[in-house]
Order: sequence, then C-alpha cells, then structure tokens
Amino acid sequence: MKKILFLLLLFFPLLSSAQNANDTVGLFAVHGKKYEQMDKIMYRKIKGSGGLGAALSMGLAKVKAKMEFSKATSDNVFNGSAHFRFYFGNPPINKIQDLFMFSKNFSIKDFDIARFEKKKNSRLLTGASSSLLGSSVGVASADDLTIKTKEIRSGVYDVEVSGEPGEYCIIFVGNGANGFGGVFDFTLK
Repeated sequence: MKKILFLLLLFFPLLSSAQNANDTVGLFAVHGKKYEQMDKIMYRKIKGSGGLGAALSMGLAKVKAKMEFSKATSDNVFNGSAHFRFYFGNPPINKIQDLFMFSKNFSIKDFDIARFEKKKNSRLLTGASSSLLGSSVGVASADDLTIKTKEIRSGVYDVEVSGEPGEYCIIFVGNGANGFGGVFDFTLK
C-alpha cells in the first residue's frame, strides 16, 4: 500500500500539469458561451495568373499561384469581431493528421491570419509569386486587423479578431506550411 501511495505522490506533479480532461486539442469558434470546434478546409486547386503580363513585360510583372477554396463565404460567421480559443496539447491518435499543428511543440506564434480574395463562387489565397525582380512563397498576413491574444493557461489561448468585413482564415505557418495543408476559415460582417 505504501508503494502505491509513494508512486501516486511521485506522478501527481506530472498529472497536474497535463491538459484538462475537458479540453479537446484544436481551434474553436466562440459564440457567446458556445464553443464549436472548427475543421480545416483544403484548397481544391491551384490557379496561375499573370502569365501574359509577365510575358509582355519580359518578366517584370508578377506571376502568381493562388490556392482556390470552395464556396464564396465561410460557415463560421461573426458579427463585428471574431472570438477563438486555441488548445494545444496531445492530439488524439485518430485525429493527429488534422490536428498535429496543435501539439505541444507548436504555439500560438505558429499561426497567422490572412484575407481571402473573393472570386465568384470561391475564395483565393496567393501562395507564391515570382517575377524577374524576385519571388516569394507563403500567404501574406492580413495587416489591417486588430488581434488581441490572451493566454488563459499553459497551452490555451483566447484570440479576438476585429477589422473590415470580409473573408479571412487562420493559417498554420509553422514548418513553412503557409496554407498548403489547409486553413480555418471565417467571415467578419
């Protein structure tokens, strides 16, 4: 009996810093007191643009590769400002492929927010651009937003986003992913 008690006391500090049983690793949209887990959306194809301009300008105009996402608007709609909760921890083994970016070796600093370009019945993100003067790979941040981040406890963050109405997405940028592995979309009205 003493050995069992000793082992419990030995492992108690390790268990107390573990994620709460109620926590589910991932990203949640917060609507009042209701939390809805968000799913990644994947681009359906990559479109090229600017080829003619680049040819006519002998390479000075930019050629762009844009990821095209289905639907003109997100199912995750917020009025005025958006509220999210990020949970980092140990993703369940059956969801590791979709939630690896929320494992303990990443943090809120590995995410960014970008604005979609609306195009008829789809949304576009520029993932790469190139010209004779240089090139870039990665989605540009939406720099006209106000983002407030608050750490609730280790591995749990509240994020509030406000700005111009439009279509946006939260992107995992760690390891150079930059939207190519999927994004979490939302609409600001």
